[in-house]
Amino acid sequence: MRSVLIALALLAAGAAEAQSYGQLGDVQTTAPGYFFFARPGEPVVAVTAVGAVGATGRYVVRQGTTVADLLALAGGTGVDRSGRATVRVYRDDALLLEREVQALYAPGAMPTALQEGDVVEVVGLVSSVPGYYVHTEPGNDPFAVTAAGAFAAPGRYVVDPGTTVGDLAALAGGVGVLGAREARTEVDATVRLLRDGQLVFESPLEELYARETLPLEAGDVVDLQVTFEQNTPFWRDALSIVTTGLSLAILIERLAN
Repeated sequence: MRSVLIALALLAAGAAEAQSYGQLGDVQTTAPGYFFFARPGEPVVAVTAVGAVGATGRYVVRQGTTVADLLALAGGTGVDRSGRATVRVYRDDALLLEREVQALYAPGAMPTALQEGDVVEVVGLVSSVPGYYVHTEPGNDPFAVTAAGAFAAPGRYVVDPGTTVGDLAALAGGVGVLGAREARTEVDATVRLLRDGQLVFESPLEELYARETLPLEAGDVVDLQVTFEQNTPFWRDALSIVTTGLSLAILIERLAN
């Protein structure tokens, strides 16, 4: 009831002082995180969009606005590693709806109209924070681990149960140093799993996928250590030896004279 009164108060304020809200046509936007999509005088409902949408926040929309409409107004959704995103609708503190976002737009899909106080959550499994990554499917019981060292994308990873050391090494992009791709550079990359401060697994990166790797647990740290060795071509070594020999011969001759 309180949220209804707040929404009505906001609507009344918007109708009375439209200029202060910056209304343009039938779209009215106020502070970041608060959005108004209704013509003055239309019945409205106030809902909340959270999760992997373009703009999270509080939305005041005309009655009859559907979940699909709200996702479009919120700037679209993120997707998970399988190309999907899941939308959940909570009403009166209970889960009302859960389905893939693409199912909302499928032929024959029944639109779900939003009601006052609904919360629409999109589990898109993407992250906008550098160094923080989510790789988990909706409905699982994820946990956090750390990829450290010379990975292409070190950071904090939220993963599903059953994720292995090899899985995390792949998610973190492998070796992240471009110099390792030079033809004359040998790379010695070692993956180590640290658990509670103890080394429990170690393997050369090139052998990691030729063996069974351990599943990760909450709090694990997977560290990638890389050393580089520059290979010198044989002709360069031979030239160096010849040059050194000639220098010594010239020096001996000068000393003799």
